Amino acid sequence: MKKIQLFLILIFLSVSGSSLAQEQKNQPNSYITYSMANKISYYCQYNARGQSLFANANNINFSDEADRILRTLDKHLDYAEKFLLELYYIYGMRMGYFALKDMSFTIQETEKVEAVWKVEETKQQAIAEKKKQEKDQALWKHIESDDIFTKEMLSVQPDIKIDIDNMATYTVFNDKNECMNYDYNCILSKEGKLSLEHPTDTLSYSSIQKFIYHYITDHNIDYGNYKPGSIEIDGKNIPVNSYVSIQFKEQRFKHRGYLDVTIGKNKKTGQWEILPESLIDLMRWTCDEPEQLKSDLESAFYNCPQLQERKGKVQLKIDVYERTLSSNISDKVELSHYFEMTYLKKDLLGGEYIPIEYKVSF
Repeated sequence: MKKIQLFLILIFLSVSGSSLAQEQKNQPNSYITYSMANKISYYCQYNARGQSLFANANNINFSDEADRILRTLDKHLDYAEKFLLELYYIYGMRMGYFALKDMSFTIQETEKVEAVWKVEETKQQAIAEKKKQEKDQALWKHIESDDIFTKEMLSVQPDIKIDIDNMATYTVFNDKNECMNYDYNCILSKEGKLSLEHPTDTLSYSSIQKFIYHYITDHNIDYGNYKPGSIEIDGKNIPVNSYVSIQFKEQRFKHRGYLDVTIGKNKKTGQWEILPESLIDLMRWTCDEPEQLKSDLESAFYNCPQLQERKGKVQLKIDVYERTLSSNISDKVELSHYFEMTYLKKDLLGGEYIPIEYKVSF
């Protein structure tokens, strides 16, 4: 009987030893001890930020899965390794040390982690340097091929400025109902020369739109050449060709309603002028620059073909708008006033007001 019992005990010990050896064999080769794993497990289970960091480090999407792994972390030491590396990536050596201290890591355990981190950091720096070299080589190929770079690829953005006040002094006529809302998709060469990405775009441009394009490309004598964008390689900024988007946006703001004015032709000049009784009302009208408003009105009369056909006095009702023009390559400029005009066409019943058009410049 005793022999049978002894035999059974030997069999049990043999099976237990085999199971333990197999379990140890299945464990990953890790510097993480079970004690360290338990400290990480406890910290992350009771610390929301720690659990989030653990999940991110191991690409775990669900909190219940993270919680399940953390409860048996001594069987998932590779998860613990990734967590500690992620912690040092984010916080660095100094703050990483205090994070481990919060987890109750001993000095010896902390030194183990930091030794692994230093090796990993050196490896990552080498990878980053290799990637940088590959990127620089690719950039040099693009530069040597005279390629065009996007805004996102540039280290330094192009510097483009114009004197918009000077530009707005030119007389260029447009349909008065066309707002100057223009977008120019351009290329700025490494020499600082601006041109359209698609030169045929000008075929559909209006008069002012075409004038602005030629002004910003050919007549920018106030600032000289534009400064091209550049790519930084080995601490040097290399000028390159780049895509540039330029916008001009006009805004119109209605003033204080409308004006009632009577105009007549000057016998000497043959030009329409505001008659004295209306001129007094105009000067009393609330606006910042009544003389400028008068000048803009007379310019509108001069550029109105319908008025040129008429004789005698003409009664007008005029809606007045203020205008501004802004751009991403300049300051904002105040433009001449904008008008919506009607004239009184008399008949037996008294007459009606008829819309009239005029050409508008800046």
